[in-house]
Amino acid sequence: MSAAADGGGPGLRTVRRTCPQCGADGGGAAPMDYAPREWAMTRCAGCGFVYLANAPDYTELVSNLAWEKTREVEFDRKAELRPISHRLSLATRVRMKLMPRNNVCELIARYVPPGRVIDLGCGGGTQFDILDEAFIPFGIDISEDEAASAEARFAPRGGHAINAPCREGLRSFPAGYFTGASLRSYLEHESDPKGVLAALHHALAPGGAAVIKVPNYGSVNRVVMGRRWCGFRFPDHLNYFTPSSLTAMVRDTGFRLRRFGLLDHLPTSDNMWMIIERPGSPG
Repeated sequence: MSAAADGGGPGLRTVRRTCPQCGADGGGAAPMDYAPREWAMTRCAGCGFVYLANAPDYTELVSNLAWEKTREVEFDRKAELRPISHRLSLATRVRMKLMPRNNVCELIARYVPPGRVIDLGCGGGTQFDILDEAFIPFGIDISEDEAASAEARFAPRGGHAINAPCREGLRSFPAGYFTGASLRSYLEHESDPKGVLAALHHALAPGGAAVIKVPNYGSVNRVVMGRRWCGFRFPDHLNYFTPSSLTAMVRDTGFRLRRFGLLDHLPTSDNMWMIIERPGSPG
């Protein structure tokens, strides 16, 4: 939920946000000290949700802050801020390619009925390169170039990619059109996460499931690392989920938890994984 746009932020056009979970106006809350001074990171006094209260508006996300334009800047920032742990993280990524713990396509194959699946914030569509043939790939991305790349990947398999905000893109499909969805590293970037989840509930068929991955603001590492925690990314990350706040939001939008065990949100893990399901039996 957002109010009118203004000229705040470091040279960017911004929008003042109310709490994405409960809608309360946090304008009077003192900014948390994790964020740079120009960004108002806020904890909702009502429900406790942590979010960025002055976020870049949609035009900035498209023109200046699209992922393909900011990833190199973020890479360099982390290397400068945490040189040792950044090198260890890169080494870990190499190891995880050999022994992956969680893979979106594998989780889709395990929990989603065969059919059409959609990747929210799909980028160039590479995440679905290893998607099982039982599924038809679709995607939505705010970057025109990335959506075009995803379309080239998905079209030969009968799928499609849309260049649009995810909420509007989902609403363009008929009700119950998809059997599954991927929200990997997406909800933390979305200015209206609850609205998107509600739109996804509309677009998923009964019994359809979605895979979610977000940074774990409840992680012990965040407490220990403080401002150097890897889950902070300003102003790209607009929402900071804990296990309880993520659970509350998906349940508020009509979903039920399919899988969210301790191993999916360990207190020492910087990320958490969740499988959600639209109640009902597949048609």
